[in-house]
Amino acid sequence: MIALRKMIASFHSELHRARKATRRGVIKVGFITVLLLAGKSLTEAHITLPFLRGGYIALTSFKTPSHEHTQRMRKNPPKPVLFHLANLQHALNVLGSKIQSETNKQWSDFHSHIGREWSKFAGNILKIFPSSKQSSLGSRKLDEVLASFKSVLRNGKEVEVGQLLKACRAHLTLVKSGGTALKLVAKDMENNLLKAEALYHHIRSTNRGRDLTSLLEVEREQGIHNGNVLQDQSAAMGLLWIRRSLAFQMDLYSSLMPSSTKSPADAAMEAYSTHLLPFHGWMLQKVFPLSLSQMPEREVFIAKFGGRDVKDVTKEHEQEIVDKLRDLVTTWEPLIGAWKRDFETMDMEDMRKV
Repeated sequence: MIALRKMIASFHSELHRARKATRRGVIKVGFITVLLLAGKSLTEAHITLPFLRGGYIALTSFKTPSHEHTQRMRKNPPKPVLFHLANLQHALNVLGSKIQSETNKQWSDFHSHIGREWSKFAGNILKIFPSSKQSSLGSRKLDEVLASFKSVLRNGKEVEVGQLLKACRAHLTLVKSGGTALKLVAKDMENNLLKAEALYHHIRSTNRGRDLTSLLEVEREQGIHNGNVLQDQSAAMGLLWIRRSLAFQMDLYSSLMPSSTKSPADAAMEAYSTHLLPFHGWMLQKVFPLSLSQMPEREVFIAKFGGRDVKDVTKEHEQEIVDKLRDLVTTWEPLIGAWKRDFETMDMEDMRKV
């Protein structure tokens, strides 16, 4: 409010100064106009202007003439001072240009000063009253992921494939922002997402494959699988591994809650052992843990998902991110359960190591 009062006071001061400059200009222009109008009545002949010298009006002190002086003036009247109207008009044009230039400068300075003061004022207002939109702008990616996954499970049991793929694509962007520790997780997820998207986009016009069970039936009818031994580049294989990856991340994100006593690194290794290790061959068992060992501290994780530097994360912002991650984990839990049931019902739960 102090900044607002200073702004208003400065504004009035500048406005008063500009008005004074303008009034002075108006008075001068008015005087010039009277002279010009009077000049219209003058003829092209010479006129007598006793106090004009060199085209400028010279004011002299005036004394009451004596009787003798009056008599002398009658006998020997002074010769008239000849002054051309063109000289008067030229002088007035010069004076008018100066007045206009000075007035324009006054208004230009006024506008410039007001602009600077307004910028300062607006900046102070934003500091005093930060917009809610700006404060949550950093977690936009997380908001999109959460909203997308909330629309995947229909009637609590049917997985809508189109919305699932859209949500996974949004989530991939979020995982990539998680840093080096999640780089391998993001790469694996992206490769599997491409497999599922290829089949879905191919059969979308046939009105089949809208839900997960229907999509799995289409692929099984193609005869590319051998029972529950899935073809490596199939949509079913891609969706199977995406589900396992989300289950791993669900446990990892749970460790970011304030009630958790695990560090992200410990939680990541524990989640890996539960959801991914049983299906990884010797090579992946060496590569994945090495990647997960670079897991950052909880504060860094929160900052990355919030789109801010660690030093800029306030307690309010941290709570906002934690609440959204908790909501995401709560949304994933029934979805992953329905997802797994569909695979088991279709006998397409491939348990081999890769």
